[in-house]
Amino acid sequence: MPKGFFKNNKNLKVKRFLFFLLLATIFWVLTKFSREFTATMQAKINYTNIPETAALAEKNIDNITFDLTANGFEILFYKFKKPTIDVQVGKYYTKEKGGFTISKSDLIRMVASNFNRNLAVKNLSVEQLNVRLDPIVLKKVKVIAMTDISFKNGFKAVDSIKVSPDSITISGPSGSLKNINTISTDLISLKDVEKNISETIKISKPNNAIVSIKPSKVDVKLVVAEFSQGQFTLPVEVINLPPDLEIKLVPQTVTVSFDVSVNEFAKISKDNFRIVCDYSKRNIDENFMLPFLEKKPNDIINVVFEPKKIDFFKFK
Repeated sequence: MPKGFFKNNKNLKVKRFLFFLLLATIFWVLTKFSREFTATMQAKINYTNIPETAALAEKNIDNITFDLTANGFEILFYKFKKPTIDVQVGKYYTKEKGGFTISKSDLIRMVASNFNRNLAVKNLSVEQLNVRLDPIVLKKVKVIAMTDISFKNGFKAVDSIKVSPDSITISGPSGSLKNINTISTDLISLKDVEKNISETIKISKPNNAIVSIKPSKVDVKLVVAEFSQGQFTLPVEVINLPPDLEIKLVPQTVTVSFDVSVNEFAKISKDNFRIVCDYSKRNIDENFMLPFLEKKPNDIINVVFEPKKIDFFKFK
């Protein structure tokens, strides 16, 4: 007898075995899943129809669990299609109370409305649903400009960055706004800057609790100029020196280095400076004083003294 006959006969037996195994499995699944089961399910809470004068307070629950008794196919279906509870906030909320409560029986009814028939819903994870709301309030906060600015070599900012308006009004739940005292702009990122900056920038919303920001944009300005370094050697004056005391300073002059915009450089002279040491603030143990600028031009920055301290000797 040909070998192919035995091979075909063997393949036929395998196919029949697999067919009956599949058939048995299907009958087993149908029998198994047709029975009733009790499974723990989870329902998501959707808070809708929230009045414009209020917002959900923090720590309201988002989900509840419950036991559902149904056949295996329904359990499997609702595991994928998760039930929801739609809480119509406007239906229950009154401003005078600041919140409301939904009873357990109402919750069970709301959960059961997700199902095709009156399945058994039991053992809710909460005895009642307590919903808290905060009234919407207005608060004025200071605006902080967020910047990442680098300047072209030789250029610097003449003054600090200016924001207009420097304060804005935000609205939201009173509890959420309690710790918000400042608000930031979106990041201003500029490289190799050599000209004045003037941009309109959006306010960055710090969290979803904020309902509105007015105005939502601010003007940000920064004056930029080319700078050069200036240097003067100036005499040191002593103040608060007792009239019967004579001292000698070592050294008697201080070299002052500073940066100033090129446009203002020609206007700066020694007469614009006064270097002072205060004898009443001297270091008694080591006999030295710290010089400071009692008078200087408004437009200079990055001032450096050399030396940074002045020694002195007393003469009686």
